[in-house]
Parts: sequence; structure tokens; C-alpha cells
Amino acid sequence: MTPPLRIVTNTPWLDGHASAGRAVEPVRVDRMPAWRAALACLAVWRHDAALLNIDARSLLLLCAAKKLLPFARCRLLSVDLILNHPGRGLRARLAFRVRRWLLKEVDRFAVYARDTAELRRVYALPAERVRYVPFKVNTHDEVLRTPVSDEGFFLSCGRSNRDIATLCAAFRGLPYRCVALATWGQAADHGTQVDGIEWPPNVERVDHDGATASWNDWISRAHAVVIPVQPGILAPSGISTYPVAMAMGKCVIITDSPATHGVLDERTAVLVPPGDPEALRAAVVRVAEDAELRASVAAAGRRYALSLGGEERLRADLLRELDDLLAARPVRAAAAPAVAPALPE
Repeated sequence: MTPPLRIVTNTPWLDGHASAGRAVEPVRVDRMPAWRAALACLAVWRHDAALLNIDARSLLLLCAAKKLLPFARCRLLSVDLILNHPGRGLRARLAFRVRRWLLKEVDRFAVYARDTAELRRVYALPAERVRYVPFKVNTHDEVLRTPVSDEGFFLSCGRSNRDIATLCAAFRGLPYRCVALATWGQAADHGTQVDGIEWPPNVERVDHDGATASWNDWISRAHAVVIPVQPGILAPSGISTYPVAMAMGKCVIITDSPATHGVLDERTAVLVPPGDPEALRAAVVRVAEDAELRASVAAAGRRYALSLGGEERLRADLLRELDDLLAARPVRAAAAPAVAPALPE
């Protein structure tokens, strides 16, 4: 009898899955105490593969184990790993170099950004190890059942790498109300800085409770949604916010960034350059005053969002990546790929 494939994961996506006619036995590290999960990752020789979603700690442990045990057959699939530019200072640079060295053991990165050139350059990743997978509409069915209205306010929502300084500068003096919605106590941990920012009276800072229902409710009542993203980031920030807004038929104004490159255009969203308050200000005025533009962009954005589907579509795409990886010849046995130029050492 053929033994099942043992696959380390932190998601329920593998439940009931089979690959190439073999049953899958998930090893759920998210259900283990931290010490036991660490040991499970280090025991890399016991596993056929790993599929890890936004779990840098487990992924790096598996990479370290593969460095120590190069004979291990475990294939590594990383999903939506958040990677940043190297920080300042010697310690941050050393940590970055160690992380980049370890990540060479990852066989495939599934990312929600189509344009990965800068990510691949910074982390010296071969193009064939990085696969674009479209994201989904979070809570898809609930979003489609949510009643939609227009209470006249612009909504800027989300906590990851948001450019609040540009948002406030853009709205200062405008005759429109903007609600800035986020779990503000966690924003700094996700790259959003608010210290020292002077909030204009028409930008209301609202602390979100973290509940999906209230998140969807805020979006459903907005006039339009504004997603200002910080310049120079590698992650596709905003990718979980704008599909929900679009699916509800909201016109989206968003910074042109990894979340939009090659995915959105001027038909599906109002794109603005990063770190440019005047451009964002002009976009807000256009959307507020031009009902035809607002409706056209909202309709095209909704068609795009509905084409993404929900959790099941995303799960199917990621499991196809895993099946393909399990069936593929190891990357090290193939011809050496062309690698984008790395950062200077």
C-alpha cells in the first residue's frame, strides 16, 4: 500500500486532498505548541513537502533544516510570504542576508503580485520559482449578500503599509469627509506609521474592532474607497481590501504599487503615483464630482472582482501549484536558471 504524502502546513486547504493518486496527511503546525511545531519543521526528512501561508518562522526553520540535511526530499511551497527591503543598521543587514540565504531552499513562492521583478532582484530569486496566483474576494458570499448604500464619505481602510501622511495631506481643505479605518493599535507592526501626523478635521480616525461583519459594513456604506500605499514596498499591500470594495460596486482609488502592477488599470481603478498628495487630491475630487467616471470605474472593478471568486478558487489554484511542485524534478537537477541581479554585498 502506498503511504500518504506527509505535508507540513498551517492551513486547512489540504484536508481531503490527494496528489498524483496519493492521499495527503497534513502535519498541522498551527495546531501545535510553538516548541513542537519547531521540532516538526526541523524534522524535515520526515516530510514530502510543506505548504505554508504567511508563516515566515516555520518556513525559515524548514529552510535551515534543508541546509543541514541536503538529502531531504521535502519540497517547500511558500504562499504570500511578506518580504521587505533590508533594514538599516548592521544587525538588520545581517538578518536580511541570512534570510535571503535560507530562502534559497524554497522551491516555489506563490505570490499575489504579478510584477515581482523588484522582489526577485532584492532576494535573488529565479523567475521560475515565483508564481503569480490571483487573490480572492475575502468572505466572498457574505460580501455579495451585504446591502450596499452610499452615505457620502470616502473610506480609507486597512493597516498594512498605508501612507497616512499622503492621505491627510490630500484631504486637507477638501469639502469631503474621509474615514480612516484600521486596527490602529496594530498598524505600526504592519508598516503603517501615524506618529507626528497632523490629522485634518475632515479625516476621521476610527478604530476597527477586527470583525469581518463591521469591516464589510463600513465598506458597503462608503461613497468610494481610498487605499494610499507607501512608496517602495515589495508586498502587494491592499490586495485583501480592494477586491471586497470592488465586489460591492465601490469605485477604488489606489496607489500604483505591487498590488496593482499588471493587475489593475485605469478602467478598473483610479491609480495614483506613490507619495504624491496632489495627485491623490485630484483623484479624490474627480471621483467625488464625476458621477459617470465613478460609476464606470466601479462597474469595471466589480466585474474584475467577481472574476476572482472566493476561497475555493484560491485553494484550488494553490493546490495545483503544490501538485505541480510534487511532480516536478527538483530545481537543483535542472539547468541553472537566470537570476535577477542581487543587491550588492
